[in-house]
Amino acid sequence: MKNSVLIMGIDGVSWDLLRPWIEDGKLPTLSRLVQKGASGNLKTVIPPLSCTAWTSLFTGTNPGKHGIYEYTTESGKLINSKLIKSEKIWNILSKHNKRCCVINVPLTYPVDELNGYMISSFLTPPNEKIYSYPKEIMPLLEQLGYRISIKHEKFAFLPNTKETVEQKESILKDLYDVLEKRYLTLKELMNENWDFFYFVFNETSTLQYLFFDRKDLMLEFFKKIDDYLGDLIDVFSSKNKNPYIFIVSDHGYNPAPTIQFNLRKWLQEEGFLKDHRTLFQKIIPKIYKIVNKKPLSKLIFFLDKPKEVREAFLRKSVETSKIYYRNPGIYIEDKNMNKMEYDGLRNLMMEKLKQTKDISTQDTIFQVVEKKEDIYSGNFVKHAPDIILVSKNKYVLNFSYDSEKTFENIKLNMPGNHTTSLKGIIIANGQDITYKRNDDSSILDIFPTLLHILNVPIPKNIDGKVIKNIFKENSDLYNKEAVLLRDSIEKNEKTKIKEAIQNINI
Repeated sequence: MKNSVLIMGIDGVSWDLLRPWIEDGKLPTLSRLVQKGASGNLKTVIPPLSCTAWTSLFTGTNPGKHGIYEYTTESGKLINSKLIKSEKIWNILSKHNKRCCVINVPLTYPVDELNGYMISSFLTPPNEKIYSYPKEIMPLLEQLGYRISIKHEKFAFLPNTKETVEQKESILKDLYDVLEKRYLTLKELMNENWDFFYFVFNETSTLQYLFFDRKDLMLEFFKKIDDYLGDLIDVFSSKNKNPYIFIVSDHGYNPAPTIQFNLRKWLQEEGFLKDHRTLFQKIIPKIYKIVNKKPLSKLIFFLDKPKEVREAFLRKSVETSKIYYRNPGIYIEDKNMNKMEYDGLRNLMMEKLKQTKDISTQDTIFQVVEKKEDIYSGNFVKHAPDIILVSKNKYVLNFSYDSEKTFENIKLNMPGNHTTSLKGIIIANGQDITYKRNDDSSILDIFPTLLHILNVPIPKNIDGKVIKNIFKENSDLYNKEAVLLRDSIEKNEKTKIKEAIQNINI
C-alpha cells in the first residue's frame, strides 16, 4: 500500500514542558496523538543547536558527516545550505518520484530544486526577494502575507540585550502573526497530493527564549499551535492515502544558566595555556567593545564586511592560543606536538575537566566530556573540537580575557536557553504504529524510518536506524526488511571529485 508522511517540527520543546499540559487536557491534539501512537524522548546531537540537529534529522548523519557544527563557519560567516555535505531526504525522495513539500526547515537557504515546493527558513538574508522553489509560488506567498520570521533590527537571532527585553511584548505579538501566516500558508499548500510534507514551527524556540519564566503565557501560545496542528493533520489526512504523522523537536529548553565558567582562566590555572596574544590582538577586542554601542553597533551588524572583520578579531583573540574553546569544545592546535604528546595532553585535560567542581556548590560542571572521534564519525570530524563539552544546565561556558574569575554568577536578560538540553520529543501515529512509550530513539533515526515507511532505499552511510519498535508486530512495516542502497550515497561524479579535493590535506 502506498503511504504518505507528514512530519511536523516544533522547535526546542521537551516533555518537561508539554507533558503536564497534555495530561491536564489543555493540548487536545497532542493528547490524542500521544494516546493513539508511540511517543517518547528523542536524543539529539551535540551541539544541541537547531542548525546542527535539524540537519542531522533530514540527512540521517552526524555532524562529522554533514559538516554543520555551528551557525558560523571557521572564517566567521553565517552558514547556508550549500555547506551541507550529506544528501537530504527530500532529494532522495525526489529521485524516486515522491512529491515533497518542505517549509521553514532550518538551513534550507538557498532552496533546493526538488519534486515539489520548498520555502526557506530564518537564515534567509532579510532582503532576499526569492526564497522558494519554484519561484512561481512567490506571488502566492505574498498574497497570503507569508513571513519567514519576525523582524527585530534585521538580526538573524534575537540579541540577549536589555533592548530586546523592553520589546518582548511587541515581539510576542509579532510571533503570533508569523505563526498564523505560516499556518495559513501550510494549509493552502496542503491542498494537493503529497508523499512527504515537512515543516517546522520555530516560533516556539523564540517564545521560550523570551518567556521561559512565564508558563501561563507560553501555554496560550501552545494552545494556538495545538489547534493549528489538529487542523493541518485533518487537511493532510483528507488529501493523502494512509498518512503517517510525526511530531518531533530538535532539542529541549532549560532555564537560562546562572553561572559562567571561564575555560580560558581554568586552562591557565591548570597550566595548559599561556597568553601569547600580541599587543594588537589584546587591543582590538577592547576597541570593539567600545564601539559595540548604538548607533555604531547597527553599522557593524547590518554590513557584512564590518561583521566579518569583527568576527575575525574576536576569533583571533581566542585562537592565538594553541588551546582554545569554541562551541562545542576545546581545540588543541599545536603543530609541534607528536601523537603521543597530543594523546597525553588530551587525556590529562579530559580527566581534569571531568573532576572540576563548582567551588561554591562542589557540583561537577559537565554532563559530556568526550573525544571528538567518540562522538562523531566521517570526513568532517577534523573540523570538530578535540574535546567535546556539554555543561550541566546551570552553567554556560566561555573563553574570555575580560574576566579573571573562573566561576562568575551571571543573570542573562533572557530566561530560556537550550545549549545544554539533549532531549527533544517524538510522537508517531499511523495505521501500523502501536501505542507505546519509546525513549530509545535518536534524531538520526527519523531519516531512515521515514524512507522505510515510504518504501524508498536507505543510504548505507547514514548513522540512524529504522525505529522498528514503534510498529505493530506482524504489520507490514514491522516485518519488512529495510532496503539499503548499493552505494553508500547517490552522488554525481562532480560532487565526488569536489569532496575528494576538499579532503586533501596540503
